[in-house]
Amino acid sequence: MNPDGAAVPAGADPAAQRQAPWPVVLIHGTRTSHSQWDLQLPSLRAAGHPVTTPDLPGHGARRGDPFTLETAVAAIQDAVRHSHERSGEPVHLVGSSLGGMLAIHTASRLSTIPGMLGSLTACGAALQPGPRGARLYGALVRGTDLVPGMRTGVSGDLFTWILGQNGARAYLRGGRADGSVVAPAFAAVASLDLHEDLRQIDAPVTFLHGRGDHLRAHERSLAAAAPHGRLEVLPYGDHMVNLKTPGRFTADLLRVLARAQREQAQQEKARQEPA
Repeated sequence: MNPDGAAVPAGADPAAQRQAPWPVVLIHGTRTSHSQWDLQLPSLRAAGHPVTTPDLPGHGARRGDPFTLETAVAAIQDAVRHSHERSGEPVHLVGSSLGGMLAIHTASRLSTIPGMLGSLTACGAALQPGPRGARLYGALVRGTDLVPGMRTGVSGDLFTWILGQNGARAYLRGGRADGSVVAPAFAAVASLDLHEDLRQIDAPVTFLHGRGDHLRAHERSLAAAAPHGRLEVLPYGDHMVNLKTPGRFTADLLRVLARAQREQAQQEKARQEPA
């Protein structure tokens, strides 16, 4: 059987089937923290993936750190590098929303280091924001703080209504970042050229999001920009799909990671074969 449970096709490379699941680094979205991924951790670890969930600056345990593009990229790079050094294996990089856009940019840098990046999965991040759009969206995000219970999320009642009890607990466990982080975070991603970043990534890239996600305006052009890009629109879910339907989403994420690992193993085998 393959790591994702599919039957091994005739003639498949046995070495690819023996590979242990590669490490996974999960990057959270705006104003939440590493705890956004709480509901994915048990299944990922049960499948054999070592998992790292860093906090971006201005979020979680790093709420006191100013958010800049450089510090955010450094946080992701460090997490991937440490995961690679501990395991000796390539690393699956997964990002949600803001974390997905930052992961794309960081992956373009990591691709220059042989054997470090195993794959990239961007969830709810199929959008190339411009400065004006980023300012507008940032204002909308900050405006939600006017709704009682949204600014700090201390009571959690509104988040429970939106995300369900387990989803709200995961979203809020690491703390909700202050609204002041929104402007620099969105200015950072607005400065990026995600299409150009994707062209530099010589590893499997998957845009994975629910059909109700509102950040999918450029999904086709972004997926096409990556040399090994793929678009998967799930027949369920919205921007918070990993929190609202965690079991179903995690099964799809595991499938995507297993497929990427097989593809990388096949590409490596092809490179090693004599011409």
